Amino acid sequence: MHILPRSFYQRDPLTVAPDLLGKILLHNLDGVILSGRIVETEAYLAFIDQASHSYNGKTARNSSLFGEAGHAYVHSIHKQNCIDIVTELVNIPSSILIRSLIPLKGIELMKTLRNKKDIKLLTNGPGKLCQALSISKDLDSIDVTKSSSELTILDDGFRINPAQIKRSKRVGLSKAKESKYRFFIA
Repeated sequence: MHILPRSFYQRDPLTVAPDLLGKILLHNLDGVILSGRIVETEAYLAFIDQASHSYNGKTARNSSLFGEAGHAYVHSIHKQNCIDIVTELVNIPSSILIRSLIPLKGIELMKTLRNKKDIKLLTNGPGKLCQALSISKDLDSIDVTKSSSELTILDDGFRINPAQIKRSKRVGLSKAKESKYRFFIA
């Protein structure tokens, strides 16, 4: 098992998004491991994607998107935190939203954090997974490529049959909703 290197993220988001499927998002919360396998992602493209938080330029809120690839962009939508991972190069603000996970470790704590008993409801949405893994805005701009980071993305060798990777329109958006930038494991 190894942490994905920065070079993994320094690519086009439409390449990185499906490649993140099957990887493990891990939060080391004061020595307690909360983790899940990524099963759904969504790409956001710099400059041309009206749904991207960077579309209208750099602000205090979205400044993490303009940084180095492999850093987290933690933001709120409808009072829920969501996590994107920055891709491409500095000042090319593309990212991948992590939309859904299959819980792996720390499930009992996730149930407490989400106030849910059904494992299927713990991480089946971007806001839910951030709540279940205790991902707060304090983690905005954290480098997920460093072993010293409390938030990392790992490759444990799990492989997906390419025929199981599906691509569709994005959901829950009012802008650029026709773009087929959503990837998931069927």
